[in-house]
Amino acid sequence: MTNDYKQEVQTLLVRSKIGFLATQGEWGVETSMAPFALDHGMILLHLSTLAKHTANIENNPRIGLMVCTPETEGASPLALPRLSLQGEVSLVPEDRYPAAQAVYIQQIPDAEMLFSFADFRLFQFSASRIHWVGGFGKARNVPLDQWQKFTGDEV
Repeated sequence: MTNDYKQEVQTLLVRSKIGFLATQGEWGVETSMAPFALDHGMILLHLSTLAKHTANIENNPRIGLMVCTPETEGASPLALPRLSLQGEVSLVPEDRYPAAQAVYIQQIPDAEMLFSFADFRLFQFSASRIHWVGGFGKARNVPLDQWQKFTGDEV
């Protein structure tokens, strides 16, 4: 993988802090959106237990997550860079919680007040498959060892 490719993925992750979740509901796949933060290869999701996607995750922790480049005028929506990830979600362990909370708040400061709400939980998403589309003719799977490097301290 070239440094250009790494830079493109990192740029997407810096510009986009909203992920589109695909969870398994009672009637099939359900989609929703949620802000996310990056913590050394782990994606942090701060979700309300009142949300349907959280109930779905509790029943089946395997989810899909898509991160898209924000649409801009004049850009073809077909050529927008995006990441499609599949993996599992779990609660952040108690011993990691303070550090993960700090990372989340650092990246999404507006969420700080939500940590005082009793219905919110902090989850970690561990990707097992990652597919990158960088535009027309630019698509590839991202090896998990590369993902770790893409989402380290420099993002």
